[in-house]
Amino acid sequence: MTKASAITDDTVIIRVQGSAEITWRTQRMVSLGADAALAETIAGSEADVHDIERLLKAGCSLELAWSIVQPVDKATPVAAPATQD
Repeated sequence: MTKASAITDDTVIIRVQGSAEITWRTQRMVSLGADAALAETIAGSEADVHDIERLLKAGCSLELAWSIVQPVDKATPVAAPATQD
């Protein structure tokens, strides 16, 4: 009998470059409007592609959806903050 355990913060997701999973994720992101570079970035990330799809259906731009699903400690700012002189 196989014993299942809950996913914890210690869980490591390994995405193998060139795997069927990465290929599907890349193709899915391209079909949702991402350019090749962004599609590859998202495909290799921990982001849930289905979360991105839901955000797009709710009216978010792809760039905004991508920034929302990234972990806070790994998020890339969409725009540089304004500076005051």
